[in-house]
Amino acid sequence: MNFQQLVKSLRSFIGKGQLIKVDVILSCIGLVIDNMMQSMMYDRHDFELQFNRIKEELARIHVRCSDIKIKSLYPRLIKMDLVINSPTKELTLLSIQAILESITNEPLRLIVEKTKGKQTKIKVYSSNMFKIDHAVSYVGKDGNKISGDRNIYEHFTNGQTFIAISDGMGNGELAHQESSEALKILKCLLSFNIPVKTAIQTLQQLKQHSNENERFFSLDVCMIDRERQRATFYKKGATPTFLVRNQQIELINLAQLPVGVMSDQDVDHVTLSLEEDDVLIMCSDGIVEQYVDLEELKQVILNQMGKLPKHIAKNILQSTVTKHKGKIKDDMMVLVIEYQRQGISQAKYAS
Repeated sequence: MNFQQLVKSLRSFIGKGQLIKVDVILSCIGLVIDNMMQSMMYDRHDFELQFNRIKEELARIHVRCSDIKIKSLYPRLIKMDLVINSPTKELTLLSIQAILESITNEPLRLIVEKTKGKQTKIKVYSSNMFKIDHAVSYVGKDGNKISGDRNIYEHFTNGQTFIAISDGMGNGELAHQESSEALKILKCLLSFNIPVKTAIQTLQQLKQHSNENERFFSLDVCMIDRERQRATFYKKGATPTFLVRNQQIELINLAQLPVGVMSDQDVDHVTLSLEEDDVLIMCSDGIVEQYVDLEELKQVILNQMGKLPKHIAKNILQSTVTKHKGKIKDDMMVLVIEYQRQGISQAKYAS
């Protein structure tokens, strides 16, 4: 379905009657097919090889396994059962966890279950300790329902969360469609595990080679690795992202041209470590440009901290509209992301 969606979005994005180099399309589809084949090879992963490796590595720390059941080795979907015989007093669960994490190359969660005799059963899972809450609030120019500011929020099975805003040039239906199709193409490419940088470069080439009307659009991308507790930002003509931590704001900014200006422009990025309760706020230029001094917008943001993401997004948008006595001079969008530990209570939020 993702492949069919990709082809459909490519046709819509390029437009009817537009001339485009065949090698640009073939390169894009070739990337997808190559990654599909890699995924198929992974499906045939040699479980016996992994079984022996786990057994040998654990034996190195004097852990003897009587049984290992590997149910899944997919990244972020690890699931296996271990039964170990007569563990020594010096043996700690952290030692076993360290060995398994070095093999699987990801954080794991271990649950100990006592079984009969001197055997101990351990269940091993991908950690999945963190989650993301998000909300978006937007309005079109002059209060129109159709906006050129579009957003996307997608969880991938590899533990990555894709969040992005695209701001099409101008307003109305054309800008709306352009932004929407661009984000769909990115989502499809990323779903095949194509690196974000490569996916954005592909989008740049597609736009540049079919851009007879010299239209451009901004792209603001945040990729969050939930378990590794880090976020990577890619910006093409986009406004700064606001990282709120302990009532302090850090601006994340990258000076890059919008998509469509140059096909061979490099794609820069910045990666930051995340902490529990961090809040990320992404805005389109319709919001940011209403503030001559960003310190004023920062204060608006800080005044909303402690509330649910949906209330933060709505209130920032409303404050910006009210600032100009209800005049909406451009499409506006606010996207709020909160990084939390699983199981957090909603009671922490103010009403």
